[in-house]
Amino acid sequence: MFLTKHDLKLSYGVDLEIGACYVDRKVPEGNLYWKDRTIYVPGAPGYIFMPIFADLLFRVGVNKEALLAETQLLTAERILHSAALLEHKKITWEQHVDQALSNESHPAAQALFADLSQYLSQGPKPKSIITGLGTKFPSLNRADTYLISLTSLDVDSFDLKLCLDAWYSLMTYFLIMDDLADIKDDLKNNEENAFIDAGLDQNGMSCIMEMINDSIHVMNKINPVMANRIDHKKSLIDLEAILKSIR
Repeated sequence: MFLTKHDLKLSYGVDLEIGACYVDRKVPEGNLYWKDRTIYVPGAPGYIFMPIFADLLFRVGVNKEALLAETQLLTAERILHSAALLEHKKITWEQHVDQALSNESHPAAQALFADLSQYLSQGPKPKSIITGLGTKFPSLNRADTYLISLTSLDVDSFDLKLCLDAWYSLMTYFLIMDDLADIKDDLKNNEENAFIDAGLDQNGMSCIMEMINDSIHVMNKINPVMANRIDHKKSLIDLEAILKSIR
């Protein structure tokens, strides 16, 4: 599905200039993350999260010009290419982290760079050992190497805590929805899944819903359009049916 800048604005609240930058961008040649793709932002969470997160960063004070700079976009693309190499089992987690950390960092971001290096060194499901990094379920932290793209920015010029809150609000929602769709296959194949981490019982389901509510609460402060979308999706989740289908 092809998305326009207007689709991103109406559906997710994304700034039109940010949306245009992403939907008009050419697919990076030789990048495994975009393998067999002909457009930069197809209508799948693994791609639409990029303009949405960029918009969230802009909303919390990151300079738009810095966000849309070619060097910034290339850094994110290199991280995603490395993530695809990991997914296709061409490299290890350690190699993926090393590749993601190889980008040049802004001098102001050295503390964040060090924190991410320590945090991600734990493995593909890093635990929240550093304030601001990680969620209560390690399986929901599996995309956190993308946060390394923040180290290319002047973190002294914006609210880094709010940026991280925005990231986890967005990705908790996307990854929970992904895990919900894959729960049976993940159980069978012993794959990472937030529902399995939480426990496949009523308490676990309640914990998942609490995390979604937290995402809505944070998102309401930053992007009410996205908050409304998450709230609507939450209303469609039938926890009892999920548990019965698993049993």
